[in-house]
Amino acid sequence: MFPIIIQIGPIIIYSLWLCTGLAFILGVFIFTSLAKMKRLQLNFIYNNSIKIFAAAIIFARLFFVVENYQIYFQELNLDAILNVFYIWDKGLSFLGGLCGIIITLAYFSYKEKEQTKKWLDILTISTIGGLVLGHIGRFFDGSSYGNTTDLPWGILFESPSIKYAVPIHPAQLYAALYSLIIGGVLFLFFLKTKFKAGIVTVIGTVSYFTMVFLEGFIRGDDTVIIMSLRLEQVFALIVIMIVTGSYLIIHYNNKRKSIKPDKI
Repeated sequence: MFPIIIQIGPIIIYSLWLCTGLAFILGVFIFTSLAKMKRLQLNFIYNNSIKIFAAAIIFARLFFVVENYQIYFQELNLDAILNVFYIWDKGLSFLGGLCGIIITLAYFSYKEKEQTKKWLDILTISTIGGLVLGHIGRFFDGSSYGNTTDLPWGILFESPSIKYAVPIHPAQLYAALYSLIIGGVLFLFFLKTKFKAGIVTVIGTVSYFTMVFLEGFIRGDDTVIIMSLRLEQVFALIVIMIVTGSYLIIHYNNKRKSIKPDKI
């Protein structure tokens, strides 16, 4: 575990922030490349980039604070409230940031009458691709770790921030692996298949959050528990149901519209 890559006096470069920055750069590169490939107007993204980035930070922080409310609200006072805004403590949630980006992009693309489904398809691929590096950053940081295991690839972390003194699942590396596989499959599907706009978003979102749900059973870090499920598992189930339900409803309505009434 290497939470700090370089420290020169007061200057500290954290592995999590470094990988997050590289993940953002990779995601932007994939996003712009695919947008150019589909001849979408990148001016739309440039004009709303600050808003999208701000939404990602806000949602990422909000999700993290909710997941770790016991840390921030041990006492209700001014200091506890101010700590919520100190994002430099590395307290950001990848799922929260992703949620913020999707909501903001969908809102502004719909508002400005852009091709919302195509933008979301590209965002899905680029985000999952960028998350590969993000999960690796969490591994080096020692956050979002797994629970105990007897498997030969179990890893022993010597850190006071990890509550286990025995080998644990490298859950972060599992997440990086399934993100790489899902992102790669979506990219190939995007390149070689003629598909209706939006289907990549549905497949990618359902696949990724299904893996997030399964990953929750081997996670060992503390979080909010709801009906024996971790908070991210509950969130994953909600996302899967909303995306799947929305797709089925839209597909059913389109099918009904395509059926012409019989002539009398």
